[in-house]
Amino acid sequence: MSESLHAARAAAPGDLAVLRRRAAALARVPAGKRTEHTTPALLFRLADEVYAIDATIVLQVHVLRDMTPLAGARAPLFGITHWRGMVLTILDLREQLGVRPRGLTDLGRVIVVGDARQPFGILADAAQDFIDLDETKVRPLPADEAAGRALIRGITDDAVLVLDPQAVLRVGRSAATADDATRPRRLK
Repeated sequence: MSESLHAARAAAPGDLAVLRRRAAALARVPAGKRTEHTTPALLFRLADEVYAIDATIVLQVHVLRDMTPLAGARAPLFGITHWRGMVLTILDLREQLGVRPRGLTDLGRVIVVGDARQPFGILADAAQDFIDLDETKVRPLPADEAAGRALIRGITDDAVLVLDPQAVLRVGRSAATADDATRPRRLK
């Protein structure tokens, strides 16, 4: 490319400062009406239902590009992928949530949850938004729907199913332990 083209594309120093301020403002999570009764949450779609998960355990949401399915693995263990230089276990929680399984699409997302020591991914059809979840509006599931859905803490008036973050972390840790037990080991 010619130098004049590079010069035309280059932003002026003042423009860079403006762009940085705009980027910082856009990256900030709006305070909204956060009170002691609200929890930051990520909304995501799985099949035809919308779920909310406590955003404090969410490390990242990214597009599912490369994944290796684990043949013979029992649910919720689904596959593995590379994430930030490590192998990330991916779970498919549809069976635990009482959702009908279906194929993956190119819009699929992985919600990485846990902590930096032992993160794992959860399959989602789409990530929607971060919200301030009003805890006073989360009510228990009706008894006939609660059976077999131990990961769900409750439901909102908007029909958002709220996941129990501690139950999700327990399932993820037990699946990651099972994954470690089934991975081939190097011979000494």
